[in-house]
Amino acid sequence: MVAPILAIPCDVMADVAMTTVKRFGKLRLAIFPDHNPPHFHILGPDCSVSVDLRHFKTLDGRPLPANAAEILEWAKAHPELLWELWKELNG
Repeated sequence: MVAPILAIPCDVMADVAMTTVKRFGKLRLAIFPDHNPPHFHILGPDCSVSVDLRHFKTLDGRPLPANAAEILEWAKAHPELLWELWKELNG
């Protein structure tokens, strides 16, 4: 059973250590040691969105930008890696 979606805004702060997992052109998939629920960030010049690791939907319910489709496909193909990194950074 999937836990309920928590609509927590995620502000990416420059002083928080981040792990860039993979780059996709101008976008990158990153994980921060910031808060629950388990999630990753898709970051770029015109894109900053948090995606829940449990069901690959945005935390705030907004649709993903079209240019983030490749990142989402990659994330869905590598959930074990993303969960491992999230647990390592968030204890």
